[in-house]
Amino acid sequence: MNNELVEQSEQQEVINNEEELAKKLYRLRKLKEEQAIEDARYQREIAESDEWYKPSKAKRTNQIDYVTALIEDYYQRRYAEDSYYRYKDRNGTVGKKVSTDYIYNEDELRKVLPDNLLKRSVSVKKDDLKRLFQSEKVDGRKKIVTDSEGHPITEDGEIIKGVVVKEKTEVTIKTTK
Repeated sequence: MNNELVEQSEQQEVINNEEELAKKLYRLRKLKEEQAIEDARYQREIAESDEWYKPSKAKRTNQIDYVTALIEDYYQRRYAEDSYYRYKDRNGTVGKKVSTDYIYNEDELRKVLPDNLLKRSVSVKKDDLKRLFQSEKVDGRKKIVTDSEGHPITEDGEIIKGVVVKEKTEVTIKTTK
């Protein structure tokens, strides 16, 4: 109630002379000092609670990593038996995500690629280059055909030495909330 009266009286005030101006400057200085003290206390409390929280968070993070490793190990063993294996129940799902990484050797590509696949800055148009790769459907997914070293093969049967294709299978674990 007292704060409301102070706020109402401050909203209706107008400074008419330098004495009132000096008082308002003093009030402003004191308010800023109060705010600085409050901010310092807040930061100190946050730091204290953060220090209190760190050990339990570190322990829990280690436990999460351990359980995740157990789940991934189990999934990998089941996936080796059945390439379509996926687990789903009310607590969450475990599946896989396959991604393709391309490692480019720009110098080698500039030597073998035609000019229409090179940009003005003499770098490679990677999207256009990927369209040339021969692909096949494996397990309902488009897969790039490569030689034994991971170099992609074009539709014409030519091996592109400046690119290495690596497929990565990642276990995905999603828990329900």
